[in-house]
Amino acid sequence: MSWLKKMTDISATCQADISSITTSGNFRHHVPMANSSDILRDRLRETLLDRGMSPRQLSLAIGANHSYISQILNGKGGMPASSRLTAIARELGVSADWLGGLVGNPEPVGSEVAIHDAPVDWTRPDRADPGIPLVGTGDCADLEVTGEDGETVLIERSSFDPDYHQRYLARPPALRGAVDLYAITFVGDSMSPRFEPGEIGIVDPRAHIAAGNDVVVQLRDGASEDVGGVLVKRLVRRTATEVVLQQFNPPQTFVISMRQVKRIHRIRPQTDLLF
Repeated sequence: MSWLKKMTDISATCQADISSITTSGNFRHHVPMANSSDILRDRLRETLLDRGMSPRQLSLAIGANHSYISQILNGKGGMPASSRLTAIARELGVSADWLGGLVGNPEPVGSEVAIHDAPVDWTRPDRADPGIPLVGTGDCADLEVTGEDGETVLIERSSFDPDYHQRYLARPPALRGAVDLYAITFVGDSMSPRFEPGEIGIVDPRAHIAAGNDVVVQLRDGASEDVGGVLVKRLVRRTATEVVLQQFNPPQTFVISMRQVKRIHRIRPQTDLLF
């Protein structure tokens, strides 16, 4: 009997009696959502072990700071940005959805659409403003620099990982529509009493910078393009070859070569958040 004849012989009554079909193969299925960060850490460890790959090797393979994956495994923060999660999954040969705990099958699907951060449509008044990412910062070794008097001095710097988002902060109404903002936790007391340890500042990469502004200076990690740390200081002046910065505790004005500087961003003053 042909397959067409078999199909036409199935009546409506028979169809109601057909039991559900059990699927097999690489069909994705949802798993209970516990804590996506915990799931990510567990699956990262499992896959790194299977691949014989170290956290450092994976970090460098995706173009991140050498300690990026170790920080995730140690629970220092939340989920990576979606673009970074996709890069990790691609390097490990697994599904980004599986790493994030959305599905139970690690195999990447050929038709899978890469996840990405959805653009914000600011023209929609009903659209909720996206939160401001609080990026990873921490203690770091002091940096040896040249003071304005020519003497060598040690100044306080912090570690910094812009791709590691600890959480998202509610956006102040005054910053509606501002893009590329990020927030940092102040570490150490070199800027006290202006910024106390543990306080949070909002940083605006697009804001104009002038002498007297408080800034985040991202420092190059040696000769690489990675950011090796940041300085939270006050800008005194800058030229094409150097930037002069000031810290308050202990009081010190010092010089940094622009060859060491990756970027300089302005810290938004509190008054900017009120209007």
